[in-house]
Amino acid sequence: MTTATAAAPTRSAAPPLSLDERLALTGLAMDDRLNTAGLAVDVRTAAIDIPEILVDLLPAAAPAAPTTAEEVLQAAARLIRAHGWIRGYVGSAATGYCVIGAIRTAAGGNSRHEDAAEALLLDRIRAERPDVLSVGSWNDAQRGPGPVLRMLG
Repeated sequence: MTTATAAAPTRSAAPPLSLDERLALTGLAMDDRLNTAGLAVDVRTAAIDIPEILVDLLPAAAPAAPTTAEEVLQAAARLIRAHGWIRGYVGSAATGYCVIGAIRTAAGGNSRHEDAAEALLLDRIRAERPDVLSVGSWNDAQRGPGPVLRMLG
């Protein structure tokens, strides 16, 4: 029995590159690196259109506390416009306000401003209807917020 050994294929070495061929390959490699670097620069410096988002960074300043009866009445009108108008009781932001409740809330606990505002409103009411006894009774006699807001100013 004879054993045959298979000869492994041999690879012949590539012929050495000439100087011009090495320079051409090096030039291609450099072109590839420059293109890659150029793309990276383009990506890093690309302009991005970001939509302008307007955000109020500071909370809205709370309105200053009223200092006159007229300011209390104006603030009471804003409360009724914002939360609604009711009859029969003082009310709240959840239920709406009657005139007295709106004035009390607008005065912010300052009974002097509250009394002055109610007196001013009663004077306005009596200028049109001299028979009215109180702001509360006048409020309850109204059929809607229109006359109330008109008197508050």
